[in-house]
Amino acid sequence: MVPPSMSIEHLLAPLKTLNGLLEHFQTSLSTTPDPRPSTQAPNALSVLHDSSSLLRAQITKLSLLLLNEPFTPSAIASVITSINGEILPGLMAANELCQPRSYSHILQKEVRTQLWDLVEGLIGLVCYVPKEEVGKRSLHAQREEILKRTGQAWQTCDRLIKVAGMGIVGLAVEKAEAYHALVKDAVEELEVWDPDDEDMDPFGGSSDSGSNSDGKESIPAVVNGGMPIKENPENEPSALDSLQITDMHDVKGSTLKTLKLIHMIFPAVSKRRISKFPPFTRTDSVSSLPPTAQTEILDQLMQDVRQFSEETDEIAAAMYGRDSADIERKIKILKTLATRSIEGVKNNWANQEDEFSVWSTKLIQRMNDSTVGPKA
Repeated sequence: MVPPSMSIEHLLAPLKTLNGLLEHFQTSLSTTPDPRPSTQAPNALSVLHDSSSLLRAQITKLSLLLLNEPFTPSAIASVITSINGEILPGLMAANELCQPRSYSHILQKEVRTQLWDLVEGLIGLVCYVPKEEVGKRSLHAQREEILKRTGQAWQTCDRLIKVAGMGIVGLAVEKAEAYHALVKDAVEELEVWDPDDEDMDPFGGSSDSGSNSDGKESIPAVVNGGMPIKENPENEPSALDSLQITDMHDVKGSTLKTLKLIHMIFPAVSKRRISKFPPFTRTDSVSSLPPTAQTEILDQLMQDVRQFSEETDEIAAAMYGRDSADIERKIKILKTLATRSIEGVKNNWANQEDEFSVWSTKLIQRMNDSTVGPKA
């Protein structure tokens, strides 16, 4: 029998409150209000960091209490009350404060994704809290799941703490490097691909040119204003069709030339523009947040560099499918995207020309001079 001081009643009320808060949090993560935070509002990154750190510690305590005897409802209730009273409201506030016009779309998306995973993990963990008085419990069947849920929650908390520490610039650089690596891998795979070997699939998967490597449809190509670039053969006559190109070696060579130019964009943009974006960390005042206009430029740039990797995958798939007309159309889309992307950040964040401005002009010219087709 559980002693009166350890009554399960100590636990049921805060547990019910926690489940209600988690449900409300899930709903708030599905909405997108977009006010620009007041200069009197707290720093979202600071709130996110502190709340995630506190939650990690409380999850550790909860896990230990669930895994060890004796079962102590009052101790578990104390942990849950702490989560209810300070931590979850803090995370909910961080989510509401982290709006795209101020903190960027890329940061908001990352934060929301991790917070959603964290809520899911908490729901999964608290379901193992006993809701009635029991004698000696059998933890053997539950131990593995409790440890698994705890590890997942730790991992998510650690990611949120890291993101809060990196800030907008650090996260953007990390994302750009990941997209760069994907393009680099695709280029290396194409370099070793032999067009004469019909059994060779350097991409390790389907040759369906309508999907990327994970089987999902790629993000649509975009031009100025975020409008899709239409792959319309009537509006964009294929030079390859008119020339009746059949030599895939020539197509491979000219395609790689363009892709290597795209590959060169990443380190230059990352060093000269993304890493130079006005810094904002968790220790800064909200009044020092970058202007919305600059944040929107950064978001568009990050959308573009992500699409570089998506379009490169599309081109690689079309290459393996030996669809020269499709390759030509996709290269045209990629060039349009690259030109728009570079021109959007041609000047620095102070709207002044610099070394990157000169370099970008030359790169655009080189890219426009390259063609996908047979050698002269």
